[in-house]
Parts: sequence; structure tokens; C-alpha cells
Amino acid sequence: MESGDYVLEARKVTKSFGEGEARVEAVKGIDLGVQRGEILAIMGRSGSGKSTLLTLLGGVDVPTSGQVLLESRDLATLSDDERTLMRRRRIGFVFQQFNLLPILTAEENVALPLELDGVPPATARARAAKVLELVDMGPRRHHLPGKLSGGEQQRVAVARALVIEPALLLADEPTGNLDSATGQRLTALLRELVDTRQQTIVLVTHDPTVAEQADRIVHLADGRIAREETRQRTGSPAAPRNT
Repeated sequence: MESGDYVLEARKVTKSFGEGEARVEAVKGIDLGVQRGEILAIMGRSGSGKSTLLTLLGGVDVPTSGQVLLESRDLATLSDDERTLMRRRRIGFVFQQFNLLPILTAEENVALPLELDGVPPATARARAAKVLELVDMGPRRHHLPGKLSGGEQQRVAVARALVIEPALLLADEPTGNLDSATGQRLTALLRELVDTRQQTIVLVTHDPTVAEQADRIVHLADGRIAREETRQRTGSPAAPRNT
């Protein structure tokens, strides 16, 4: 597959911390590509490099060596301000903690990224209301986070990530603070976004039932890709292959 077919691509990415004897290699030569309209799940034990890799893919940090390409732009070559702008406009983030501002309504929380980017408040609120309908939170858009359940708050967080119409949505343990039934509903929502809107999603999870909804699963061990599974759309896994 040509590089131009990927929304996101990592090429021989490494990340080290510290120097000398204290040097730690958290990511060791990762190669992967993510197509438009695909869910890629990243799994691995604690310390395998999952979270470090996600910060590199999202442009929060830059690799020690290698390239991270988002829509063919190398994030490592951008200035801090340019990377901040790229994250604001092209990458949506969903975390285990919902990170909603408690004094703002659901609609105001979702509209905030647009307003910070200079979109007029009325336009931002209209777009926020529309995307809240998409995640089945329209009737609750005027509620404060404290009046919403955990699952509802996470749906608002997903709406906030989607309102910028991102090329890439990154999710770090998005069901970690939810009970199993609520987590399954959220995972089904992410799958629906891919199937109906061709959204591209990379998620880190420790939960196999969440990973089952992905098109591919990458298993990390000691900072490297140890194994990759390509899954059928029906949810039945193809034979895993070693990398």
C-alpha cells in the first residue's frame, strides 16, 4: 500500500528518555500505518510503550528518531506552535478521564475547542448541538457534567473530539472509567463512527472486548510490535501474524 493511502503513518519511530546508564528506550523502531475509516487498537502490558506511542502519534511529543506522518505531514518537523495547531484542528482526543469543565454545559464543553480556534460562539454552539445529536446526547446538551452519568460524560467527550471534524481520533483507555455494559455501548458508538462516517480511530485499551471492535490489533511488548491481528468486519479474527 502506498503511503498516500494512510491518514497516519509511523516510520521507524523510536523514543528514549534519559541519558547514559539511565537511558530508557520506551519505543523501539515502530512501523505502522492507519487507513481512513479504520479502527486500530493498541494493546500490551503496563510498560510496553502504549501510552508513549500514543503521545507520539498525537503530536504531543516528538520521536527521538523516525517519522510520524499525519495526512503526509511529518509532525516532528513542525514547530511547537504548528503542532499545537495541528492537534487543535486535525486530531481529536478522548481520555479515560472525561476532562469536562464542570461549570460548562455539555453543549458549551463541546463548542469550546471551536471557540478557542476563533469560530463565532453561535456557529460553534450550532455545530456542537449537531454533533451531540450524533452521539445521542442532544436532549442532554444543556446539562452540566455533574448531572450526567459516566457514560453520558464520555459521549460528550467523544462529541468534543469530533466537533473539529478531525482526520484522526485518538482514544486512551476510553472505557476505563465505565462499567462493562456502558463501555460496550461506547465501543459500539466508536465502531458506528467508523462504519458510517469513515472516521479514523486509534485507541489504546487493555480490554479484549473493546479491541474486538477494531479492524486491526497491534500488540506491543518492550517497545516493539510483537504481533498484529487483522480482523474481519464481522468481528471474527483472522489468523494473527508475527511482525
